[in-house]
Amino acid sequence: MAKQRILMVDDELLLLYSLRRMLEDLYDVTIASGGRKAIDIINEQAKPFNLIICDVSMPDINGVNLYLYIAKHHPGLEKRIIFMTGGPNSVYLDDFFTSKKNLCLLKPFEYDELRKVIKEFLGS
Repeated sequence: MAKQRILMVDDELLLLYSLRRMLEDLYDVTIASGGRKAIDIINEQAKPFNLIICDVSMPDINGVNLYLYIAKHHPGLEKRIIFMTGGPNSVYLDDFFTSKKNLCLLKPFEYDELRKVIKEFLGS
């Protein structure tokens, strides 16, 4: 059986490489170093990702704008996004997360916590 596919999006390459190493035994993990790269990868895929784990704060295209792009160009895929953030949220972000109902992990998180969230999300 093929592994479920996860796209990890963050501007911190060391974090992306670490997360991929931690998860690649169970999942097919693709990494994107920022929102613009994530859009390119998503647009090139014949089959959508099962899950996208995306940082909120990135310099090129942030997580919220990536969400909005995905919702417009790949409807339904935006519901498969889990956000992660290491900084304080603004009122705008709090309202966004409340209205969209996407899960948001706070950095730093433990590997076991991430693995549990993924397992529950994917139902595997």
